[in-house]
Amino acid sequence: MHTPGGQVKDANDWQVTMQYYKFVLTTPAFLVMMIVPWLLFAATLLLFTYFYIKIPFVCWIWTLFVVVVAITAIICSNVAQRGTMYTMPLASGILIGVLLATLLGLYIYDTAAIFPAFYTNARTYTNVVASESSAAVADAGKLTFNGQTHVDIAKSVGYIAQNGMVFCVAPVLSAANQPRIEYWAAGIGCCAASGDFWCDSAKNPEAHGGVVIFDNNAWFMPARYPFYQKARQKAEAEFMLESVGNPLFVRWVMTDNLDYLKNYYSTRAMVNVLCWLFIALILSALMSFGMWKPRSMLMANYHPNGAY
Repeated sequence: MHTPGGQVKDANDWQVTMQYYKFVLTTPAFLVMMIVPWLLFAATLLLFTYFYIKIPFVCWIWTLFVVVVAITAIICSNVAQRGTMYTMPLASGILIGVLLATLLGLYIYDTAAIFPAFYTNARTYTNVVASESSAAVADAGKLTFNGQTHVDIAKSVGYIAQNGMVFCVAPVLSAANQPRIEYWAAGIGCCAASGDFWCDSAKNPEAHGGVVIFDNNAWFMPARYPFYQKARQKAEAEFMLESVGNPLFVRWVMTDNLDYLKNYYSTRAMVNVLCWLFIALILSALMSFGMWKPRSMLMANYHPNGAY
């Protein structure tokens, strides 16, 4: 086989190359430079995802400590010529991994992992009447309404946000007339512009459960609560309704499905964490191989008989 430069390249050359790669991938130095940054990535990701809500200060101290140590090692390796030939790639991998894990951990926390914590810490109220003040159950996460409560689908509306998402609301009413609406069933993309609402179990007369919709910090995407409020105001204007200024928005579900949102966001957070751990392991291996300094020297001197 001839290469573009005119040199002959036979099967033995490819065999030597493959043996070299196998050698590199099994050396202790390569494995250390791959595994250590990945372990610190995993620790940081899990710390920010699941513990930021309780110990944010510890999370930031951890990231700051690792970053300072890694940068110090890089500076000493370059300027003071201290450390081994592995110091620079190892410290660089740790620095990149921890910074990336911090960002991803905050993202998963704010878009998924924060919600199961909300539902775990919130109260559950039973036999709630639709006319009962929502302020009296402001710390609720799950509600069970009495049998006379229903979602008035005919007075539902959909509010279209600038990004195209349709925010749907419908008033939660009791059999008797009530002065103001305290609770609204809500959802996204599950209603007509007006007069039809099929979010969750809203059309099931046996459903009397409400899962309170919490909002996050809106670090990575717009908060949803203001859009639900605009939808509520639209419904008030269109159907001449009167609502309290800060009602509770709930997902209308069966009473045996009150953990619906908690389970959904728990699964979402776990899947995100597992996917990023796998991706980070692959990236760590590629970066470790690319930054491993002795590899060029070994490639030049490696022989298939094992001498180098």
